Amino acid sequence: MAEGDEPVYNVRDRVPLGTTVLTILQHFFVLAVYMTYPVIISNAVGGSTDLTMFLISATLIGSGVATILQSFSKTGAGYLLPMVPNSSYLPASLLAATAGGLPLLYGMLIISGFFEMVLSRFTKFFRIVFPNEVTGVVLFLLGIAIVPFAFPLFFGSADSGPLDPASAAVGVITLSATILLSVIPRRFFKFYAILIGIVIGMAASVLLGVFRLETLLEIADLSVFEIPNPVGIVAYSFDFALLIPFLIAMICVMLKSVGNISLLNAYTREGRNDTLKNGLLSEGAGIAIAGALGGVGIGSSSGATGLVVGTGIAAKRVGLGLGVFLILCGFLPAIGWVFHILPKPILGATLLYAVTFVMISGIQSISSRMLDPRRKFVVILPILIGVSSAVCPYLYADLPKTLALFFASPLTSGSMAVLVLGLVLKIGIRKRRSFDFSKDANLQRFVAECGREWTLDRRQAASIADHLEDLAKAGEPERLELRFEPVGMLRAEMVFREAVEGVPRMKGNGNIEEEGRVVKASYPLM
Repeated sequence: MAEGDEPVYNVRDRVPLGTTVLTILQHFFVLAVYMTYPVIISNAVGGSTDLTMFLISATLIGSGVATILQSFSKTGAGYLLPMVPNSSYLPASLLAATAGGLPLLYGMLIISGFFEMVLSRFTKFFRIVFPNEVTGVVLFLLGIAIVPFAFPLFFGSADSGPLDPASAAVGVITLSATILLSVIPRRFFKFYAILIGIVIGMAASVLLGVFRLETLLEIADLSVFEIPNPVGIVAYSFDFALLIPFLIAMICVMLKSVGNISLLNAYTREGRNDTLKNGLLSEGAGIAIAGALGGVGIGSSSGATGLVVGTGIAAKRVGLGLGVFLILCGFLPAIGWVFHILPKPILGATLLYAVTFVMISGIQSISSRMLDPRRKFVVILPILIGVSSAVCPYLYADLPKTLALFFASPLTSGSMAVLVLGLVLKIGIRKRRSFDFSKDANLQRFVAECGREWTLDRRQAASIADHLEDLAKAGEPERLELRFEPVGMLRAEMVFREAVEGVPRMKGNGNIEEEGRVVKASYPLM
């Protein structure tokens, strides 16, 4: 995070009731963008309006349950981490729905959820697989993946056609108003920038003819409360051939969530040792629950995560309230109708505003690391591969269906590329480095070289170098041994000619031990 960024209401803070309600509504409108996924899947199987409404209701209930689970530290991440329909599951879901109907989709989602729950138990190895530069690339690619979806909404393009001037004006007005409100110093405007922006956008929609007021009269024909009926819809089947596409989707969802959780850990400074483990466990459980109820694949929301940073409200009480509200919405037919009538340029503007914070966080995450030439390729090549999926989709059009799923979106192809390259280009990296004080006096340069090779955090590497220099001044050092442990520890062993006294202590986390002429230090890595 940028220096000085911190929540106005942090994880455990009490949020005023009015602020809580309006914040929940803002998150709800960000979520509205993703509720088009159930509509797309319903259209793919030739579903009726009733089937579409059922998919939306079941997905809302599943998302609400998963969001509540995430709000408790015992069952989830322990803070506001909304769960919404996830684009990574869309290609595999369409393949399953068209090949074997909704029962096959539901069965594969349940299997995917259980796989993620199992993998969540091995998060101590995630630092090796998902270091900061990798999660930073994923966060950045989220914005790239949003482009083909958000900009047609923003400009009112229908069926890949040109922009509609009136709709484009509504999108520009909504986004401009939201940005201007968010930069006003007063806290009220920062909190409710999106909500006020939506109101301004609705007014512009009416004035420009994008939205007709008589559409509101349709609500009179809807039931006030209705229990979703799964009879004849919800059943379960499984196809081994679809396991690979769904596992690809699951890995992409996990990568996205690792990035979102890392972002919120840095922002709230409330992360614990088990935050990532519990967060992924709840996400897997949420996917399985959504599939069992008859919904679509869900995951953590990058837009909602960006909204947390944008508003400064990270309290888990808001997460609990949002979860309950989503479950309640699942029993209200009018909610699906609202998703249907909300002008698309407003949805596009809301999504673009929220994803901005996510992309900036990705850039900050990448730039915080010291990168050697290997890691520079790990960062840049996957971004280029991801962009190629959006800019040159025809390159991958004739690939086998399973392989083509890798290039279904920039997020999928880029995430898989950064994951593979990140592991392959670690081969051959030395885990131990030695420094001889009799041959070289530039300890700062030595630590900087190690930092680039091991991709350390820039600030932490500088802090470690300063501490080692202070340590060297305590006596007459002969040599220094540094040992890098990929699971998240840097160990130093400095040997002196004689035993030393008054060894400088360490700031923050870490440990230091004196054994005669040898001083050992341990630095937990960020």
